[in-house]
Amino acid sequence: MAPRIRKAKPSDKEPLMSFIKGVWGGHDYIPKVWDDWVRDRASPMYVVEVDGVPVGMNRLRLLDDGSAWLEGVRVHPAYRGRGLATMLGENSLKVARRRGATGFKLASDSRNRAAHRQISRLGFTETARFSVYTPSKGALARDGARLVRPSELDDTVRLIRGTKEFELGRGVYWDGWRATTMTHGVTRGLVDGGEVWRLGRAVAVARLGREGRGVWEQICFLGGEPPDAVRLARCLLGREMDASERWAYVPQRSRVVHALRASGFVRHVSMVLFEREAAKG
Repeated sequence: MAPRIRKAKPSDKEPLMSFIKGVWGGHDYIPKVWDDWVRDRASPMYVVEVDGVPVGMNRLRLLDDGSAWLEGVRVHPAYRGRGLATMLGENSLKVARRRGATGFKLASDSRNRAAHRQISRLGFTETARFSVYTPSKGALARDGARLVRPSELDDTVRLIRGTKEFELGRGVYWDGWRATTMTHGVTRGLVDGGEVWRLGRAVAVARLGREGRGVWEQICFLGGEPPDAVRLARCLLGREMDASERWAYVPQRSRVVHALRASGFVRHVSMVLFEREAAKG
């Protein structure tokens, strides 16, 4: 029987988790978010089945910048190499176009070269590389950062767009491993939501990350003069002392990276951002 793609349903959890639970040495996040994802009608999840058995999955999410984000692709090891991941991706592109997506984005671990080849076959191009840094306890502080006021929106947009990090990082901010372009409207929403901060000549977007039962402190964008950026990161990641994890997303080749390392931050993971225009295909 030919592979078939359909929307995921709660009963798919057991057959899919039977192999997903072993991904990344048992640290895959999918088991923690499955229940929330399968209930989320706004961000559909799809399953590919072979002979009536679910052997792969992925998810589509529409972002505030108008683009579509593809995530959570997993295929059973015994069924890899059959084009199932590509089928799932092409289905998501088709659905996203119908929903009016202006473009497509996804991310992959920088070490996963096999996934990069499959992503390229879908017409995506690598546009940026990021590393995620975690602080040591000695790298945290409690105060010093200043919340940006709504009246400062235009000045803040100019400040963000003038940073080297905005250029190197394709103008995105990260939230739970998803990258949204900081258009003027998106930045307004971040400022109005109390999520943009300044310290000296540095600026950051910071918010709590939540998915499944996990809660973490994250700096979604960090840019500006390296000494000020490090001080800002220390302040923002020291606010929520009960957070299970603390992350700062920084584009590779940024001077801020070296400053963070020198102040006790450690690289947690590196990833590649891929993008594709909506007009393709």
